[in-house]
This record gives sequence, C-alpha cells and structure tokens, in this order.
Amino acid sequence: MKREPRRTCLGCRRARPKQTLVRLVRGRDGVVVTDSRGVVGGRGAWVCPDDPCLARALSRARLTHAFRRPCEASAELAVVVRAVARRGVGAPPCEVSL
Repeated sequence: MKREPRRTCLGCRRARPKQTLVRLVRGRDGVVVTDSRGVVGGRGAWVCPDDPCLARALSRARLTHAFRRPCEASAELAVVVRAVARRGVGAPPCEVSL
C-alpha cells in the first residue's frame, strides 16, 4: 500500500498530508507567491491555511530561512493562500496553539 505524501508546515512545523497544505515559491524577483498546481520549479515551502500558521509562516525570517535567500511576501499573500485552500480538498484545521 502506498503512503500518502506528507510535507511540513512552515508555521506550525507539523507534518501533514500534502493535499491539506498550500505550496509557496519564491519567484526570481524575490516575491513569494502560491503554487496551487505544484508545477513551478525551484524550492518550495508548505503552509497550513489557518490564521495562526499563516501569521507565523509569513514572517520574513521564516521565509528567508525556508527559501535560503532574501524574499518578501505581499500583504495579500495570506488572503490568496486561504482562497487556494478553499478550492482544494479542504484541510482539517491545525490543532497546534501558537
């Protein structure tokens, strides 16, 4: 039996099924964007679509560490992540208190 792929959330650091997380990528210009289809090349980071995880994950220090280069996230990125997650399978809420 095949095991379901798991990824670690950048915010809460918990391993969860890949389908419940949203992938972020750093563009060549240093701006972080979502990769809803999982086709953008390069280093990616995964995040739970929950508010506490998003707040922690979208801090500059976490993103810079994850992408190993300076980067910036727009103020609208959290809204986009939530919208992408709503279109997805529907993740159970993250149960970690941050």
